[in-house]
Amino acid sequence: MSVPKEQVTQEYASLVQLATDLDYVLGTLKTATQQLSQSGVTRDISVLAQLPKTLPILNLLEQLEALQTELLVAQERNQATVLGLRDRKVVAQAIDIVLLFEVLPRRPRGVGVELSKRLTSHASSVMTSLMRLPNGRRNWEPSPQTMLSQIIERLAAIVDRGSQVEGDVAAVLIGKYHSDIIASLLLLAYAPVPPAGVDVPAYVEADIEKRTQLRRVFTRIFDSSSPYLLLETLTSLLNAATRGRAPRWFVTVCGRFLARVVSKYEDNGVRICLDFLAARDDAPSAEKLDRIAGLLLAPPSQTDADSYWLRVVPQLRRLACADDTQERVRQAAVFSLRRLADTQIRVFEQQVALPVVEPLRRWFVTRLSDRTSDENGLTETKGLSRPRIEVLGETLTQTVATASELGATLDALRHMVLGGVPSVQFVSALVVPVFAPLFHWLAFASVDDAQPNDQTQDTLRDVLITTLSELPATAATATILELVQHTRGDEPDCEWPVFVQSGQMTELVWHAGTDEQQQHV
Repeated sequence: MSVPKEQVTQEYASLVQLATDLDYVLGTLKTATQQLSQSGVTRDISVLAQLPKTLPILNLLEQLEALQTELLVAQERNQATVLGLRDRKVVAQAIDIVLLFEVLPRRPRGVGVELSKRLTSHASSVMTSLMRLPNGRRNWEPSPQTMLSQIIERLAAIVDRGSQVEGDVAAVLIGKYHSDIIASLLLLAYAPVPPAGVDVPAYVEADIEKRTQLRRVFTRIFDSSSPYLLLETLTSLLNAATRGRAPRWFVTVCGRFLARVVSKYEDNGVRICLDFLAARDDAPSAEKLDRIAGLLLAPPSQTDADSYWLRVVPQLRRLACADDTQERVRQAAVFSLRRLADTQIRVFEQQVALPVVEPLRRWFVTRLSDRTSDENGLTETKGLSRPRIEVLGETLTQTVATASELGATLDALRHMVLGGVPSVQFVSALVVPVFAPLFHWLAFASVDDAQPNDQTQDTLRDVLITTLSELPATAATATILELVQHTRGDEPDCEWPVFVQSGQMTELVWHAGTDEQQQHV
């Protein structure tokens, strides 16, 4: 339903004219809707033939431009510039009509929000009927004198001229139609140009100079948009593209710019991205998870790959390990990390494996032969950034890994190793280097007097068995032989740290001066 021109702010002449033109357009569409409903036929040619072949769509665009100019002039004069609720409704309806009749018909399938997602099912059916006859010809063609690039540039110019005060035409465009502007600019500026002799689609701008100009327009709007809005827009475009089978190049370009946003937003850009891409699916398919992983792990063009991964991979690791992560988001994060292990093992080892199992790696760097004394006679252990060893009679004791550190490591392994099917590279980099301390931990947790925790035992056992199952036979055998070597303790001056019970939790400590360090193995 249109807003009567008498109910909009009268001091803006262009707004009054916009309401007048919009009332005519919506009235015409309402008449068509009623006639189609009465006929009982979705696409009744006799009804459609009685309707006007053109609507003043471009008049609406002209009035939108004029209204933005009036608002800027009023702002310069320190006059009130905020549009009222009815005013903004008129502006939004006018933009809807421009997009429905001049922009959407020129875009390929799968690009942007579909018509069925914008309107009710009945309204969508009527609009489809109005715009396309049964034989495939359009009943209402977009204006032949105006190219898609001209319309989008005019809308983008309104955004560029937006004031700092919320409530103008630019604010409505950015707030509600950001994805339409971004999608159209990506089409015009980055769509591949067909070879000579092939028809050029309406959404392709073939002129090189014009494409360069459109890329500047896109960059301007991209850089001025908030990261949250860009993440929402690009992820929604990707979701629509994958459902609607959009051109592959469009998916690639969207992913490239989304990766650029994620890399700039260091704290939770990946979480926001996965919230849109994965969290809304009941069960993301392997194909979709692979697509998400490829999107997040592909550094944008002209971006240093190591710098990009340094921003993105730690976010993926935290999402994979945190207990409060939504399960579908965790699933996507773990899948992405497994793909990282398969494609960039160095990055995976440095930014995922080392931070996750670092408390267990200390098991290897604590030795009796490593001890040195400072000038005060207190003993320290080389390679550990831990407090000095406490001197308790003839026994030296140092906490190598606290209960909270071990608990966090075990939770991370549970989420990352047991959630799905890990690859050989994944378990080789993450679990195999700490297989021995994990086995000792399982042995300690299994003795009667250690107040065993069934969940801890099950997790440790499952992690070890899963690792051996995924490894090739030769690698699994080598891992077992290395474990036997560590357990026998044949190395001279070798005293391994041991697991002890600290209340209800387990700690990894280093003792010197006791012969009962490994009786639980």
